Amino acid sequence: MSRYKLAIDIGGTFIDVVVFDLQNRLLTAFKLPTTPHDPAEGVVAAVGRLGFPPANISDFVHGTTLGLNAILERKGAKVGIITNAGFRDIFEIGRGAVDFAHMYQFDLEPPPQIVERRHIIGVDGRMNFEGTEVTPLDRDAVVAAARALHEEAGCEAIAVSFLHAYANTAHEHEAVALIREAYPALEVSAGALLANEYREYERTSTAVLDAYIKPVLKNYLGRVSSGMERQGFAGQKFVMNSSGGALTFDLAEAEPIATVFSGPAGGVSGALHVARETGRRNVLSVDVGGTSLDACLIVDGEPMDVFEARIENFPILQPIFDLRTLGAGGGSIAWIDNALLRVGPESAGAVPGPACYGRGGTRATVTDAAVVLGYIDTGNFMGGAMNVAHDRAVTALEETICAPLGIPLEEAARSVFDVLISRTASSIKEMMLERGLDPGEFSMLGFGGCGPLLGPMLQNELEMPELVIPPLPSVFSAWGMLASDLSFSDSVSVLETIDAGTMSRLDATAEALAGRSTAALAEKVGRPVEPAVTYFARVRFTGQEHTLSIPYERRDTAADFLARFSQTHQDRFGHTFGSDAEIVSLMVKLIVVTEKPDLSTRIAQGAHLAPTAPHRLFDQASGAMVDCEKISRDTLEPLRTYPGPMLVIDEGSSLAIHGNQTLSVDEYGMISVRRRDSASALEA
Repeated sequence: MSRYKLAIDIGGTFIDVVVFDLQNRLLTAFKLPTTPHDPAEGVVAAVGRLGFPPANISDFVHGTTLGLNAILERKGAKVGIITNAGFRDIFEIGRGAVDFAHMYQFDLEPPPQIVERRHIIGVDGRMNFEGTEVTPLDRDAVVAAARALHEEAGCEAIAVSFLHAYANTAHEHEAVALIREAYPALEVSAGALLANEYREYERTSTAVLDAYIKPVLKNYLGRVSSGMERQGFAGQKFVMNSSGGALTFDLAEAEPIATVFSGPAGGVSGALHVARETGRRNVLSVDVGGTSLDACLIVDGEPMDVFEARIENFPILQPIFDLRTLGAGGGSIAWIDNALLRVGPESAGAVPGPACYGRGGTRATVTDAAVVLGYIDTGNFMGGAMNVAHDRAVTALEETICAPLGIPLEEAARSVFDVLISRTASSIKEMMLERGLDPGEFSMLGFGGCGPLLGPMLQNELEMPELVIPPLPSVFSAWGMLASDLSFSDSVSVLETIDAGTMSRLDATAEALAGRSTAALAEKVGRPVEPAVTYFARVRFTGQEHTLSIPYERRDTAADFLARFSQTHQDRFGHTFGSDAEIVSLMVKLIVVTEKPDLSTRIAQGAHLAPTAPHRLFDQASGAMVDCEKISRDTLEPLRTYPGPMLVIDEGSSLAIHGNQTLSVDEYGMISVRRRDSASALEA
């Protein structure tokens, strides 16, 4: 009988596994090293380590950054583009703009395009901006272009993107059908079928990236499926999407661009659940793994999300959590640049890993510095399942940092954290201040294998009153995946000024969009569904380029809706306008609620960790190595306040509390770290 839900999240260093026993309402978790040579191998191996038959798993939820990595590392498929005749250079020209960080770098060489110009073919056929056909689609030319790209040029996937397809998708639908009929095995993506939005370049880029990663993700998910099925698994399979919901494997394979930020989205989804359940309206989620740090804001109980993101120089039109990603994690390598110490973005990853892992790494990392400063208990790393060598960490720091800079060991280790924390805090401040937000009004939620490690130092640097460390912090993203529901999003372009006539038409548009999307979702999951339906409109003042996402209620009046948008603009930017506003597009989000754990769900007792014992660590408050207590997290008493300095350990993470901080635990096992000089700031 199926009675388990399984979540597996792959990071750059570890595979995180969380199992939810539906009958006993019990959570179990463990970690395994990532298998960089073949990520699917690690997932299948983790399933084999569960301790019960995979046939008992009803639902499997997966988080992966495989698609994102394929784009960043240029390891996707060979892609061709079919577009309108005379417009084959849209993707190459882009916006003709240079990224802000490089705008004065006149010798900048942009990264290579992922589609060669000779693999872009224009065909006759044209819609105007109202969606009226101007020139019929040349069906023979479409098939001939597909033949030239696939048979002659060797393209493995084709992106179709036509002008004004947001207003009428008929030509794109027709072209996709023709290509699939001629070449059933060829992967095809179409811009307006992925993102029914105006702006040709952004829509083309979305289609290209989707096509680029489609064969990669399809192959990967296929190998995961077959590997699990060989072990007896016969349940439902889901992939996290970039906005916090779950997609079926079929949906993910059909539209892989929706999964590019799959891994970090699980953590934000979990953070949102914690924020709402514990009554924390404003939360900064900080997910720190071995390779990167992902920060996201939750404001007034809602996550900050966007409908356009960028991967390097490529825009994508998809609903995505507004994440700020930095190359800062436990595996980040410390290195010398012209006598200056730098940390990251290069990571030692799982192989060879930090020097203290003893897997061949020789360069000093953040983890090695943490070992030297006493922030990691080498005797209880991963519950004692993994050896961590203090002497190897010392050697790496001495050879790669101390000797080149002529500084002692302890100063080198402290400097690694000074550089990392300063750079990370600056980026987070920028993210908050550009939105007019004050870090002093937020709680930080720290998770990931290194979230508890860096959290207290970031809290001090940002002067935030509270740091929250949830149960199972090192596998929290996987927990967040289990706490997510099945979701599906779709959109339609509107491009109309807000008035009574527009609102009347918008109500009919919303009804049609919800019906179409519900039918598509039911087809993908293979059963009837009755989802909860919410709507958001993307709105801007006339003359503006960018939009705000505004909740839309069926039968909203023009006055009420315009007032809601104006107030949101005022809250976000500190001002508003009295001019007309227009609705750019309408988005529907469907949610199918699933059975999931909550904050009160019991957690299985893991490996036995050392009880309270003496320890020595570097205290940031006093600026010196100090003697303190080392305490296992499961022995902390609820509602009792513990003063720092102290080291709290669990199976997957270490939490170093400094002398200016205190710690307490609530009834859910949630740790709250407060700064003594601002303990009452949140209540004020």
